Amino acid sequence: MKSIIHKIFINDIALYIADVYDADALAKAGGKIISSATTDIKDVISEIEKHPSAATYFYLSDNPDASWHLFLTYYTLIEASGGVVRNDKGDYLVIFRRGKWDLPKGKVEYDESPEEAGVREVEEECGISGLKIIQPLPLTFHTYSLKKKSVLKKTNWFLMQYNGKETPKPQTEEDIEEVRWMNANELKTIFYKNTYKSIMEFLNEVLV
Repeated sequence: MKSIIHKIFINDIALYIADVYDADALAKAGGKIISSATTDIKDVISEIEKHPSAATYFYLSDNPDASWHLFLTYYTLIEASGGVVRNDKGDYLVIFRRGKWDLPKGKVEYDESPEEAGVREVEEECGISGLKIIQPLPLTFHTYSLKKKSVLKKTNWFLMQYNGKETPKPQTEEDIEEVRWMNANELKTIFYKNTYKSIMEFLNEVLV
């Protein structure tokens, strides 16, 4: 799995665009393997959107970057930034929005950097201030439909530290119902049981 080149979530189903030479290793990982030699990436997108399943899709290409750029042509790209926020107790800041636990994030404005947007969005959505970026985290990509347009959201993530004493407050105008700190055990027993697969896999990767 380490040689995977591009990872996208379509309807919360993972699609990996990988090198054809990784076929044997990926076959052992399980999931549905599709070859670019026989199937266009557009048809893979259509299958995932019309027939959602629990399967993970591996799209094998002899030129993964070219397949990725072709994939991009079917979407409008939106850039967002968010934070994995840790306090001095080692707890993590999470939000409850639209029936799911999630991480705070939002759209990058035209006049700000991803770092600036990440801090601003977390502070606005969670009602706290004084965040400090510790380090960048891996990008994530997921698709959704907005006003009949197919959108690909690229999210910049940052590990952030919070040492203040403010009580978090949800930004209700953004449909956020609750903001709370969760420790590692609560992430497993509460957060992971009702979140997006993309967020769960991301946190499992960065919190190891």
